[in-house]
Amino acid sequence: MLFADEPIFHRPALARYFVDFLKSADSASGLFLSAPRRTGKTTFIKQDIVPILRAEGATVIYADLWEQKEVNPAIVIVNAIREAIMKADGVVMKTMKTTGITKFKLGGIEMDLSKIGSQDGESISKVLQHLATATNNPIVMVIDEAQHAQTTEEGRQTLFALKAARDAMKGAGGPGFRMLATGSDSDKLATLVNAKDQAFFMAPLESLDPLGPDYLQWVLDAMGRSEKPTLKALEAGFAMCSHRPEPLRRVLRALTKPYASSKSVDERFLDLMTKDMQAARETFLQGLNGMDPLDAAVLKRMASTGKNFKPFDPKTLDIYRELMTGAALQNAAPSTSSVQASLERLRKDGLVWNAGRGLWYIEDAQHVAWIVAATTRDAEAAKRAEAARLAIDSTATGIKPPSAS
Repeated sequence: MLFADEPIFHRPALARYFVDFLKSADSASGLFLSAPRRTGKTTFIKQDIVPILRAEGATVIYADLWEQKEVNPAIVIVNAIREAIMKADGVVMKTMKTTGITKFKLGGIEMDLSKIGSQDGESISKVLQHLATATNNPIVMVIDEAQHAQTTEEGRQTLFALKAARDAMKGAGGPGFRMLATGSDSDKLATLVNAKDQAFFMAPLESLDPLGPDYLQWVLDAMGRSEKPTLKALEAGFAMCSHRPEPLRRVLRALTKPYASSKSVDERFLDLMTKDMQAARETFLQGLNGMDPLDAAVLKRMASTGKNFKPFDPKTLDIYRELMTGAALQNAAPSTSSVQASLERLRKDGLVWNAGRGLWYIEDAQHVAWIVAATTRDAEAAKRAEAARLAIDSTATGIKPPSAS
């Protein structure tokens, strides 16, 4: 049985723009590219940008920190460099790999493949310089979800090692080096370029445009059916799912099921999209309501404050207690140690990440929106309930309740 591959929508003009930007002096310090998760960023990088770079003679080293988020980011990056070396040296390196031999010569320099980046091995900077010399190709280091490098001290030091490679190869007359880092949230990615103590301080940060009408027209053309939604309806539905292809494809598949209805295709499509988004939101909120009360309180506070979140501030600790009222009836604010344990549980569950220096973020921007909306609704409902209670009390006592402003 043969399985059809998922078709890929290419954006050649946009890829050409970013490749030219990457090759220019403006990105000599690195280029950081942000786009929300599941909106096609990785596909664009791997299927559009990387092929152009390779076709134009670059040695591209690709490391995906999200795909292997349980592995120390430093190890993921070093492994990607090792893989690039093996590919560069072809059959010889493949033989070494299968026979367990780790020492080899690259650019006339002998090094141990198993010790790259370690204290008793060759530095990442030197290895990349040797690789560029041996291949006579410029090196492009691509790190997907680069903000995860901040989650470990080794990951942070690896970014500084890449900066050292950048600095050593800049203006040295050799093939050159470029760094392309991507992230799913501009605020998270900005932590790598906005602080003076970061390796790539002041590197340009660009936003990747979301998939637009040209992509949706491509989707419609690929459907090959006479009865299908209009482009206008597709645009409205795509906005509802935050420009993410997966839920769009899921709803379009559901639309093909036989179903007796007097509604138009556009109406049925938008109904299905609304129900799909509601189901996803309700599933997430049920999980939120069912988790440890302190964990839920921490998430709610994090969502409402964003990058200004201060997990251990005395005021924040009191707010946790208020948010937990009813679920865990707290008489005192939770302790700093219990909040730290809560953050660690949320991190292990993949709901939040630690950017270092006390900075914490919710992983998925969609979750932030759902939490904020639900918390606002809960607050408004509580306010209405309190107003109703006061109205009942005033009827019994004759005292007019205060205005609910």
